[in-house]
Amino acid sequence: MPINIVIAKTPKLIDEVFKIRHKVFSEEEGLLEATKDKRLIDRFDAIPTSKNLIVMIENEVIGSFRMTLDSEIGLPADEYYNFRKHLQKDTYIMHTGMFCVKKEYRNPRITMDLMLMASYFGKSNGVTHVVAPINPQIGKLLQRIGFVAVGEEFIDSSTGAIMLPLILDVEELNDFFMNFVKKNQLQDFLGDYERSFYKKGEYVIKAGEDGLYAYLIIAGSAFVNLPHSNETIAEIKEGEVFGELALLTDEVRSADIVASSDLQVMTLSKPIFIKYFFNQPQQAQKLLKLMGRRTQTLITQLEELKYKSE
Repeated sequence: MPINIVIAKTPKLIDEVFKIRHKVFSEEEGLLEATKDKRLIDRFDAIPTSKNLIVMIENEVIGSFRMTLDSEIGLPADEYYNFRKHLQKDTYIMHTGMFCVKKEYRNPRITMDLMLMASYFGKSNGVTHVVAPINPQIGKLLQRIGFVAVGEEFIDSSTGAIMLPLILDVEELNDFFMNFVKKNQLQDFLGDYERSFYKKGEYVIKAGEDGLYAYLIIAGSAFVNLPHSNETIAEIKEGEVFGELALLTDEVRSADIVASSDLQVMTLSKPIFIKYFFNQPQQAQKLLKLMGRRTQTLITQLEELKYKSE
């Protein structure tokens, strides 16, 4: 089942962040006291340097992860542990926390995809170090990414939870994560943080659906199949755009698009796509080049199929 990860920007999605925290931390784990409105919020949620990644499956918000860039009011981490004694003054710090996923959806794939996007966000915003006072069980995963423990486990006085203080030097990200960051920086000329992750064989688009999104392949590839059949007429690869014609023409999808490998795509909603296409000429020019390259590739592949069938 595809996983969609975005930064919560709309009031509805931000409210979903507060609700999913309550669901996990208060109702499932019993770490924080339940509230009447079933939402968990703190003062750092009110500042513009805090962003929340949310993970969705079939439009259901099933998890979130907060990223807070350092500012004059400090970081949430400052209230747990003195990370700054381990860092030089010229570092730019990001705190990651409020990591929560509904119990029935917890698996390494979702955790990894959230961590990948947080790494990309931090690197894109000039962060040099990431600090995380975190559950030791999740800490084991973070240490495989490149985080280093800088102190002993301690008990958070407000929740009674055991915490482990970790720091990541962004330049020490392991190769898998750094490769993800570099690929996203190469392709993401729009500065967009909305991503979808598909496993091999999963449908990205089905013929007959309304065109709500265009897609840019960050990594992997996908087959273009004739509707209601498994006949492949083309393959689209890294750096290519697809699904954009339905946004421009308001026609339904004309073909099935199926991941031919594990696939990562940048997802562009119709309003975002139209905004960039018509209001920002430089981005529109890049999109046109990508669309033209994809069209030429499709023509070449169709000609090869025709030649083989003769």
